[in-house]
Amino acid sequence: MANVKIDGLSKYYGSNLAVNDISLDIKEGEFFSFLGPSGCGKSTTLRMIAGFEETEIGEIEVGGENVSALPPEARDIGFVFQNYAIFPHMNVYDNIAFGLRLRKMPEDELDTRVRAALAQVGMTGYENRFQREMSGGQQQRVALARVLVTEPRILLLDEPLSALDKNLREEMKFWIKNLQVSLGITTIYVTHDQGEALTMSDRIAVMHKGRISQVGTPREIYERPENRFVTEFIGESNILPCTVEAYDGSIATVIVGGATILSSSAHDLEKGEAGVLALRPEAVFVDVEETQSGWNCLKLPVKSITFQGALVRFEFDLNGHALVSEVANHHHTPNAKVGDELNVSWRVDAGRVLTD
Repeated sequence: MANVKIDGLSKYYGSNLAVNDISLDIKEGEFFSFLGPSGCGKSTTLRMIAGFEETEIGEIEVGGENVSALPPEARDIGFVFQNYAIFPHMNVYDNIAFGLRLRKMPEDELDTRVRAALAQVGMTGYENRFQREMSGGQQQRVALARVLVTEPRILLLDEPLSALDKNLREEMKFWIKNLQVSLGITTIYVTHDQGEALTMSDRIAVMHKGRISQVGTPREIYERPENRFVTEFIGESNILPCTVEAYDGSIATVIVGGATILSSSAHDLEKGEAGVLALRPEAVFVDVEETQSGWNCLKLPVKSITFQGALVRFEFDLNGHALVSEVANHHHTPNAKVGDELNVSWRVDAGRVLTD
């Protein structure tokens, strides 16, 4: 295992700045994810850590060693590609043994390592299978085994689940996380799928236009976004235009559609400043009147009610602004209908006032 330190990393392609001044400390044994839309620079960053892209500006350290100028094979890093890159003319055993044979490892030691790697990924008994004889999930396990057998200091995975169908993706993300925990290997994962990042990661760096918008635990990223991009990219939120009426410590008093609302804030605010109130739909309660301190409570007309199976989605009219609530099916008001006025409430600290 090893920690990874990135200091002032940037990357140009011609005049295009693909990665813009990234600095990070990734802890030893951590599962760290780069999350963002296509073209945000996350895969380019991963490839620079691996040595597949030249480091032109900034430095990369692995286990305290500056690897910025080293070729990939000298970095002791395992890389799992999006398309697995399994050799179709080799069986599973030979695919896993390939890297060890390049290192001219003695066959008895090689055999021990390969069989241990097969056991790690649950593929014992598949030694003689070829790529065409395996499912996508099995191929992914072979690709991981081929990397793990070399005992790298860190493991890099570039959107490894994107080619799998939905059910298999769900299964594999838990499997990869459990494997990483059992091995304790420092892992850096790239994905555009917020569900993967939230489920698997110890920490997440959300990237946008080559920059890091926020770094934090999954809970911090989801519940305490620092800007509007992170709020809208991670999950669903009500985004309500507001004007700051007052600011006291970390609590802002804002006006939304004529209503006075208290909310936490990501930044210091000034009276009269324009911003948005971000509020997760699941944080909004329906027909539960909370009048004690620390809650906002409004009486609002219902615009629509949508049954979604486990959830029921309410849309309310907040003086011309749509406020959405999603409540558990067994908790919603069964007799509610469009046009009714219902109590709508949420904790003050469930909202977030953002200015960018």
